[in-house]
Amino acid sequence: MASLYKSVCYCTNLRRSSNAISEIYDTALKSTGLTIAQYYLLISLWRLGSANITHWAEHVGLDRSTMVRNIKPLQNRGLIEAAPGKGKTFALSAEGRTTLNSAVPLWQEAQKQIETALGKDDIEALFRISDKLLQL
Repeated sequence: MASLYKSVCYCTNLRRSSNAISEIYDTALKSTGLTIAQYYLLISLWRLGSANITHWAEHVGLDRSTMVRNIKPLQNRGLIEAAPGKGKTFALSAEGRTTLNSAVPLWQEAQKQIETALGKDDIEALFRISDKLLQL
């Protein structure tokens, strides 16, 4: 395998890091059929109880059109269902709750793997830097 070019571009380095981290979570969650992005959407909906697309999108930091595209696979798998509320409102289905219950311990293992690899100081730095970047 060719050596990866060491970029000085902040964006390139963050994207590479994000891809590496996502791969750890996606691998951990593989048996559930979820990606880390889908897990995040489901766990967020679980925390909200139910939500319309706009509120759910705001909660997870996506624009509405991106949210609509991202929830289609969740709908197709029967992981979310229509719920009472204003606009198109969703809640986890029974299948969604079962899948999420299976996914949580796998997510926790991925968290531990990353914590072990980075160590406490670098995890704290990661959160500190992430907070600063989100303020840009």
